[in-house]
Amino acid sequence: MVGEPHYANKSAIVLDDNPQMRGILRSILNTMGLRSVAEFSDPIGAHNHLEGHHVDVAVVDLVLNSSINGMELALAVRHNPLIVNPMMPIVMVTGYASASVITQAINFGVDELVTKPFSARDLMARVEKTIKRPRSYIRTPSGYFGPDRRRRIDPMYRGPERRQDDLADILNSQGNTVRKAIKTLRPDPVVEKRSVEETVEEAVFMLD
Repeated sequence: MVGEPHYANKSAIVLDDNPQMRGILRSILNTMGLRSVAEFSDPIGAHNHLEGHHVDVAVVDLVLNSSINGMELALAVRHNPLIVNPMMPIVMVTGYASASVITQAINFGVDELVTKPFSARDLMARVEKTIKRPRSYIRTPSGYFGPDRRRRIDPMYRGPERRQDDLADILNSQGNTVRKAIKTLRPDPVVEKRSVEETVEEAVFMLD
């Protein structure tokens, strides 16, 4: 994984309002072999960059010093036809993960979550996983856009496994505080359509 040459032609963005953390995230991606890594401290800059450049993977913090958080940026990216690569894998870094955050993040278009504190190996594994096996999305005539639920019939579908990985990360880093929340995590969560649409409109408006 470290310094593998096939990552040299991959591009990435890092979004975090903490300059030290941005540097750490960029260094980890560089160590993997990614040479083109753009850093951003605010979601507007990241969003504008994605409208003009093909990006293969994004690593974004959840909580930002902005009216738009990392999850809302992911949702806006997935729904914006001007984004060059709206299906790019998005890896979210957060110290505030819970079962409800995981549920919402998955439905907002986040591919993987990494909980703080994390090791370089943790982040590398998640980034590699998203690049090698990107998540599938679908847009239907009725207006639905989001995870392709039809993948559940595919024997290679690993949605439940991904959620269990995320929960394991949280339990390891946060102890007993979210153990009760596991029972509330549905096997294939769905965000109510009106709520998603309203959030998309608000996020796009704030980013324009």
